[in-house]
Amino acid sequence: MSILYEVVPKGQPGVVGGGNIKYYAKIVRQQPINMREFADEIAARGILSTPVIYTMLECLLDRMQYHMKAGRPIKLGDFGTFSPSLSSRPEDVPGDVNKDSISKLRILFRPGKVLSSRLKVLDFRKMRKS
Repeated sequence: MSILYEVVPKGQPGVVGGGNIKYYAKIVRQQPINMREFADEIAARGILSTPVIYTMLECLLDRMQYHMKAGRPIKLGDFGTFSPSLSSRPEDVPGDVNKDSISKLRILFRPGKVLSSRLKVLDFRKMRKS
């Protein structure tokens, strides 16, 4: 299996008319897999049933939410680390920074060593235009 990519043109930001056009590779997103299908795939490889794996994934989400609410990074060993992160607008004085200054909450994911090493061997294939 290969990751499909396509070639896309991009102009220079802030230049009227786009300036010099450059070409970049962009992943062609495939149909996402849902949690039930993911649990079915895992169950097919081992001794646990789909409902057990699905329940485990639901519990993982619940516990992640609980710890993220406390601002705690979640380290899942070789899989990786999930960390809460936020963006905020700048204020002129430190006392003006409050919860209303926060504009966006995200979850950052940093893959662990094993997952990172598995990502290094992925293959790419250019999508053919019809």
